[in-house]
Amino acid sequence: MRAAPLQVTTPEEAASVVDYFNAFHDGFIRRLTLVSHDVHESPHAHRTTGRLDLEIVFAHCNYRQGEPAPDQLVEARFERVADLAVGFTGQPADWPILSFEIEPAPDASGGATAALAARLVQPRLIDNRRWEQVQALSFRFGSAVFRELPAAAG
Repeated sequence: MRAAPLQVTTPEEAASVVDYFNAFHDGFIRRLTLVSHDVHESPHAHRTTGRLDLEIVFAHCNYRQGEPAPDQLVEARFERVADLAVGFTGQPADWPILSFEIEPAPDASGGATAALAARLVQPRLIDNRRWEQVQALSFRFGSAVFRELPAAAG
């Protein structure tokens, strides 16, 4: 197990993390949590921040030449998430991950809060006849941290 968390703030760091985890190929999402930073300051005052973070726990063992245990979990926390789109069907055959990709956000500028874009690609059986690759999850984000959890966590 890798001891140190992997930080992602640049396209180069993103490429290194995606490569290390083999693009999460053949993994699946164990848990997906959206975290709002809004607060109630009083019973009648709700302060909206607009800030969202996204936590994903991947069940994944198809990386590091198959070294991780079959119950390995990888936690990823994405900060300052925007443009979140989720399209999971719930069909069992759709659940494995073909790839999880991170690249510069199309409209990213030097000071943008969501400078990177992520997308998760899954298989879809169309009309019970043919398979297609479908973008099942996409979002922009400012930074991320990936860490391998102890096998019993989750």
